[in-house]
Amino acid sequence: MNRIFLTVTAIAVIACQNRTNQETHQIEEPVPTEVVATKTQEKDTLNFNSLSPLGMELKKAISDPATDKYFIEIFNKGKAVSHPDDNKMLSITDSLFSKDQNKDFFYFVVFSKSMDGADGYYSEAAGEKATEFVLQKTERFADYFNIGPTLTDNDMRNWARSIVGEIQIEREGEEAQAINELLSLLRANIRTGRKEYSTIIEKFIGHLKGIEKERITNH
Repeated sequence: MNRIFLTVTAIAVIACQNRTNQETHQIEEPVPTEVVATKTQEKDTLNFNSLSPLGMELKKAISDPATDKYFIEIFNKGKAVSHPDDNKMLSITDSLFSKDQNKDFFYFVVFSKSMDGADGYYSEAAGEKATEFVLQKTERFADYFNIGPTLTDNDMRNWARSIVGEIQIEREGEEAQAINELLSLLRANIRTGRKEYSTIIEKFIGHLKGIEKERITNH
């Protein structure tokens, strides 16, 4: 399995994507922390503006009889859902690079939600695909997190956790260098893009640095 960080310095600057995501935070009245996180996430997933272009795309994908019911279950629950078929779970990571323009944002959201609670082989596969996506489709990543409904700050942190986890596997002992290489590439990929893309990527970089400090620097 070819790993993206083995050839990170050879990756070309990519800037050819569009669209983005906004965060929605609705908190219920005080309950235990873990319940708050779960209920808030479900609200973020289910209560979205279906009149926005990306909202309409989500609504159509969900109502489409051909849409995989397993994907819809993850979307509705806003977190990883185990499945007896490993290949079915891995199809979520493959869908991240779907060429279906009518459902690519839906697949992005499903993948993002599936990282919450992911572990084992799926977590590793998700980390590899997440790293590949942010490097190859940096502007699309920024666009989705800029204006796309249902995506939250927690989702962005899960992307950061997943990618740092991939770096820990692939560049053990070189994590700091690998993360610096990643940050340089992300910034280069949106250098000529819209100003708001830079804002989103800098926020994402902040999460990456935070996870690095938590998992690597302080250990």
